[in-house]
Amino acid sequence: VAACLFFYLLALDSYCDDGGNFALGICSVTRFVPW
Repeated sequence: VAACLFFYLLALDSYCDDGGNFALGICSVTRFVPW
């Protein structure tokens, strides 16, 4: 489960870095993720 969550956050962070955004503000949360 931890590995799935890790890869999910990694993919989400990459998506946000590409300029994507979610209505719920998830991309603002990924700024606190250290990668």
